[in-house]
Amino acid sequence: MKLTFKLLLIFICFGVWSCEPTEVGVVDDYKKPDPARLETLKNDIQIHVRELANQIYEVEYVRGAGGENSKAIQFITWDFGNGRTSKLEKDTIYYIEPGSYNITFNGYTYDGELSKKVADVEATETLWCAIGKRVSMDNFDEEAGFAGKWVNKNKNDTPLFDEYHVDDATAYQFPTGNNVLLIGKSGGWWTEAAYDFSDETFDFSKDGMWRKVALRFYIPNTFEVPEGNFDFNIPESYLNLKIGLNDGSGRQEIERKIKVSELGQWVDVEFDFSDTNFDQVDPKKIKSIWFMFTHNWDNDRGAGRDGTGVIMIDDIELIQKVPGCGI
Repeated sequence: MKLTFKLLLIFICFGVWSCEPTEVGVVDDYKKPDPARLETLKNDIQIHVRELANQIYEVEYVRGAGGENSKAIQFITWDFGNGRTSKLEKDTIYYIEPGSYNITFNGYTYDGELSKKVADVEATETLWCAIGKRVSMDNFDEEAGFAGKWVNKNKNDTPLFDEYHVDDATAYQFPTGNNVLLIGKSGGWWTEAAYDFSDETFDFSKDGMWRKVALRFYIPNTFEVPEGNFDFNIPESYLNLKIGLNDGSGRQEIERKIKVSELGQWVDVEFDFSDTNFDQVDPKKIKSIWFMFTHNWDNDRGAGRDGTGVIMIDDIELIQKVPGCGI
């Protein structure tokens, strides 16, 4: 029994001695930190920071290039000073917003953790080429950004909240007093409204100017108006929002599932057409943007036979592809 106990202790001690650093930090019991060795290692390691273009940097830790043992650092992290980090030995960082930033290299070793500031970055402008420039299409509080008009695509749909009349004189008002796009109807499957541009066509092709449609949506759990109650007490799998680009002959769509947890609050979303294989429309001749919402599906009776629903949309923006990042 005593022999077995001693063997067990030996095994445990060997296991502790053999343990390695984890991504949480260095194992405290493995070896006491050695500041002198860490300082030597910090001076030896080779790190490259290259400015690829304005406010775009490439960082690289070249393992073993400074003469240190290639396994001296078990794993690394970069802190780019803008809320972003990386665990890659080579990575690229875009500084999108103006400001002053520090790039810091962190290495985790058996002797402890080393930290080394490797660059200071001054960003002087918004890097639109990295995120795309947003152009307001319609925020429903001001004149639309592009000439055109909202149209019903199904006769029972209500496209604009300020046009929803419970009688011939008075429009029903959105509870907070804001103007929004309201898409709603009683019954049916897809509820659809579209903005038809009067004069312009939009190029969403890979070589064109435009790439995304952004908006905010709000789906109430229930929405009562004098002529009916729009009830959203339905399963999550029945809720879908689609954006469609129309060239006059067809429609290219991107669909987004809506989660039950997203009901009752404003949610910001983007529909990215950058990598779309346009097989339904000519992406260089977009004349209309459709907003489509489905709110019920009954497996026994088909789509939306008993469904009713309302979705409110605000702050619609078109996002440009902006050249100039230079990489």
